[in-house]
Amino acid sequence: MNKEKEKSINIYKKCLEALPMPVLLVGADEHILFMNKSYGDFLGIEPEAAIGKHVYEVIENSRTPLVLKTQKAEYADRHKYINGKVKGQEIIVHRIPIVENGKSLAAFGLLMFTSIEDLMALADKNQKINDELDYYKTKLLELQSSKYSLDSIVGSSPVMRELKDEIVKVAAVRQTVLITGESGVGKELIAHSIHHCSQRHDRMFVRVNCAAIPENLFESEFFGYVGGSFSGASKNGKIGKFELANNGTLFLDEIGEMPLFMQAKLLRVLQEKELTRVGGNKMISVDVRIIAATNRDLKKMVKEGKFREDLYYRLNILNVKAPSLREHLEDIPELVPGILEELYQENGIKKTVDPEVYTVLQQYNWPGNVRELNNILSKMYYMADGRHITVLNVPWHILQGTQGEKESISGDSMDSMVEALEQQIVLRTLKQTEQNLTKTAKILKISRPRLYRIMEKIPKEELEP
Repeated sequence: MNKEKEKSINIYKKCLEALPMPVLLVGADEHILFMNKSYGDFLGIEPEAAIGKHVYEVIENSRTPLVLKTQKAEYADRHKYINGKVKGQEIIVHRIPIVENGKSLAAFGLLMFTSIEDLMALADKNQKINDELDYYKTKLLELQSSKYSLDSIVGSSPVMRELKDEIVKVAAVRQTVLITGESGVGKELIAHSIHHCSQRHDRMFVRVNCAAIPENLFESEFFGYVGGSFSGASKNGKIGKFELANNGTLFLDEIGEMPLFMQAKLLRVLQEKELTRVGGNKMISVDVRIIAATNRDLKKMVKEGKFREDLYYRLNILNVKAPSLREHLEDIPELVPGILEELYQENGIKKTVDPEVYTVLQQYNWPGNVRELNNILSKMYYMADGRHITVLNVPWHILQGTQGEKESISGDSMDSMVEALEQQIVLRTLKQTEQNLTKTAKILKISRPRLYRIMEKIPKEELEP
């Protein structure tokens, strides 16, 4: 044997010796060619004493001769020793034949686990890891799933009952939904509720704000990209919103802000149900339910050439119109406590509202809808002294809007302004109830004597029907 070959063999032996797992090499004649120290320590013998012996002399029931004969590897085989220090011990072993030109040259044995207990411990460890992965997957789903359900939609007015019935019907089918309505009416809340009521409720709910994505990033955000496909791209690539929402729901908020070039690409994915990542050439199938929302007039945008007509009809298969707050003012007393509860949870101070405040709020026009109501209630909460919110805490522009007058009455005292406001509210309510005092007092949530006191200060000509 030349020196180079001998040097190479010594390197191989040192590599096998360095392995922490027990290793055995048996020649074609079934005699042991090599045993590392780990295997010797396991068997309780010196490796040098085993080399050159027939494998049966060391391991009486060894299956290595069978592997040499059949030339078929045995992976993760369960083996029980019947002699020596390890008699009765079970291990997990790989036996791999080394074959050249159809002849067995040797067989390689590697003990993966020197006891079944080690295997069980690893299995238990893996199970714990899997349990943790399942836990974090669940948590991720919770984070990405719908935050709100049908119960989150507050209001018992006919308009809101009709909306909830519509959501349940729409959720039961798989078609695309277009939610329309003014800014601040709660279109995202409706989208969450549709997903929560659907068969996809246990899958991902992914929201995309089309108005917040730079035009040059639309395609990669929606469809993902392969590694290094453009400057600044991650070398590992990234999945897009469609893949993330696969088998779930993709909510496209402010769809009217999507550029025309992206509308064409979106339409193709909706029709073909497949996409290609930016920089890639592999077609990826996706099953995604689309819910889109807008406060813009898409029909008008179609006529102006700002929105694709074919995409409009593809999105508008089912339409849910979110009512403005003006259409269900009677729900304000139900909406306010929920907003105050959130403020309480955030600040730790519980505050109540005077009945007169509800009356004032119900007389206002609310151009900003529920979002504006939330904003106004927050201001009143923070500005109110103590734990009671009164009419005095209502912002002046709300009081002006309530009176239906835009003229300023600065110069009057606060008391006189509140008094004038009360009279305006009573007059309006009397008109609604056709001068029915019992109904008026009930709607305003005030006593009959208090109603009489307010009416006494109103000029008689204004009280006439």
